Amino acid sequence: MQKSFIAGRPAFARAQRRAPSLLSAGLLVSVGLTLSTLSSSGWAQAAAASDAGATLPAVKVSAAKDAPVAQADTVGAGALGTRKQVDTPFSTHVVTSDEAKDLFATTSNDLFKYDPAVSISSDNALAENSMFNVRGMPIDTLNSIKVDGQSFPSWDTDLSLEPFEQVELLKGLSGFMYGFGAPGGIVNYVMKRPTDDPYRSVTVGYKSAGVFTEAIDLGGRFGNDKRFGFRLNLVNEDGNTAEANGHVRRKVASLALDFRITPDLTWTVDALYQKRKTNGTLFGLGFGSTAGGIPDASTINRAALTQPQNYYQTEMASFGTGLDYRLSENWHANVKYRFAKENRTNSDSFLYVGDSAGNYTNTLYAAMTRYFYQNVDAMVQGKFETGSIKHDVVVGAGFESQTSEYSNSTGWNLGYALGTGNLYTTTLLTNDEVSVGSELYRQQRTTQAAVYASDTVQFTSRLSALLGVRYTQYRQNVYDPSATITSQYSASPVTPTLALMFKTDPYSTVYASYVQSLEQGGAAANTNLNYPATFGPLRSKQYEIGYKTDHSKWGANLALFHVDQDYNYTNTSNYFVQDGTKRYTGVDASGWLALTNEWRVMGGVMWLDTKAVDIDDPNIEGKRVYGAPRFTVTGRVEYNPAYLRPLTVAFGGKYVGNQAVDAANTQFVPAYVTYDLSGRYETKIAGQDVTFRAGINNLFNRRYWTTAWGSFVSLSATRTAVASATLQF
Repeated sequence: MQKSFIAGRPAFARAQRRAPSLLSAGLLVSVGLTLSTLSSSGWAQAAAASDAGATLPAVKVSAAKDAPVAQADTVGAGALGTRKQVDTPFSTHVVTSDEAKDLFATTSNDLFKYDPAVSISSDNALAENSMFNVRGMPIDTLNSIKVDGQSFPSWDTDLSLEPFEQVELLKGLSGFMYGFGAPGGIVNYVMKRPTDDPYRSVTVGYKSAGVFTEAIDLGGRFGNDKRFGFRLNLVNEDGNTAEANGHVRRKVASLALDFRITPDLTWTVDALYQKRKTNGTLFGLGFGSTAGGIPDASTINRAALTQPQNYYQTEMASFGTGLDYRLSENWHANVKYRFAKENRTNSDSFLYVGDSAGNYTNTLYAAMTRYFYQNVDAMVQGKFETGSIKHDVVVGAGFESQTSEYSNSTGWNLGYALGTGNLYTTTLLTNDEVSVGSELYRQQRTTQAAVYASDTVQFTSRLSALLGVRYTQYRQNVYDPSATITSQYSASPVTPTLALMFKTDPYSTVYASYVQSLEQGGAAANTNLNYPATFGPLRSKQYEIGYKTDHSKWGANLALFHVDQDYNYTNTSNYFVQDGTKRYTGVDASGWLALTNEWRVMGGVMWLDTKAVDIDDPNIEGKRVYGAPRFTVTGRVEYNPAYLRPLTVAFGGKYVGNQAVDAANTQFVPAYVTYDLSGRYETKIAGQDVTFRAGINNLFNRRYWTTAWGSFVSLSATRTAVASATLQF
């Protein structure tokens, strides 16, 4: 369980109990844990109030000036409904929109970079998009990205953060809660909704080497009895990035409306549009067996990697609507629908390095793909008692369809040869034949129809149990360009969830849980010899024992987990196969402590043991799973001086252990450490609240490799200076 802590806002102050841990802060400091960027100028006052045994103080700011309160102490749990984090038998991490600003976050990578369970697999500073693994397992961008709990197409896409009030990470399996999805977890984006009081803010931002951002956030209510509400967000971003040939252009618009038809019945509508284009992107780098290993990332000439014809563009739109009806004090029902579409255009290169001198061949893949998603969900949630036993039940049903369209073009299937280059010298490479194929065909369609039910049974004030089950009818068809079905898969699995919870005190929970899940099967990439082979769903199961606590001056979280997942990978003959099991066993622990009214420390650690088992290929059997570090450590120190309360400064960082690049463990990327520095200052100008933020990410310009998909690597982002100013009026 991890939560946000926002300065100067009492509702956030208690909520910040971010990243609980079994480790004391003193131990974290003594072992030299790296430190973090998240700053919060109000935590000192909160700690002082706790020392006095009082409730947290109210901030002397009018309600009209305050942003809407994000419920960082709660998390959406799919078929479980909304629960307090401390009351769920799963590992969670919630980040509010205000915390995102303090982190200078532009992607989910930034939001969760100080979570020890999260390791970056790519960054959109140079790669197509930002992606991360959780406990060594990748997030499924086709099934595990949600908007308000419903599936959203995010294949190689970064959702802009401005339209969202908070982002929730559910670590581990989610079969009962959300249906099909990889065991890495679920990332749920919660839309900003209308505010009861008028809210208006304008933000301008800067990122080196010349990217400027302007954002507007407006909210409020109108009409008789303020029955109509609105929330509008507009964003424009444009400028040259720090990378060679780098330029980013981003536009975002979102609108959320609601109508309180009666005091018990509310109708909601929302729309979201985003378009982002980045020049100077790179799909990835592969190092052959004759390359002599992966070189030191600091020796690479980054300008030698991308070419003028390299770019990446995504455009997405979404529409959602729903009805929420309070049936009684203890019962409510809702029904919601969402349509979403993504257009993706890539014209970026894969570099294959064939010798120790750094010589490579550059193959540019140019294509367009489209994704269409539809979701319909209905849920009833309520409470009742049978004698002395209390029940919190959820019953629901849902239907989801996904359709993928691919280019039938040379640029997608074979790519265009740009020529040869070298990692250490700049060479201009072009090909006049490069074009993005506009003729699309339906490549895949999947449907899921599901019914589910759960009962959280409270036996005593301390002891409770969760029983949940989901039945899913899953269908998958894969087509070739002639509309012929090349593979077909159907399944009707039952995925249960069982958990036992014990409250050691009102603020703490010990739990043990068991979860089963299915995920959509993998498919061979166009770099594999058996492309476009597609495989059926993968099954996973997870056991977890954990402890969560959330007190006024300290918080802690400890999870011991074991996951078995069916394995698909690229073998040593460059065939994509599905064989055997990936086994993950580890400890995920983190915590925070207010040392004094001015100083606060927090940090976390993850230890992870991974192994491939029951594999037919002796080159893979017993090896570490690719993309999974054995050890990760995070931490941060925040200072809010008593003599200057509007100011907060923070210093933080993260250590990530080495990772295998491929399933056979023939290559590894080395461990790395990054540091960040940030500050925030709150003041008033002409009677209006203004917040200034500034920081440096990757302070010492550490160059390192990340790895993904079991076959290639990407370069990290460089040192980046960031700054912003927000006027709230």
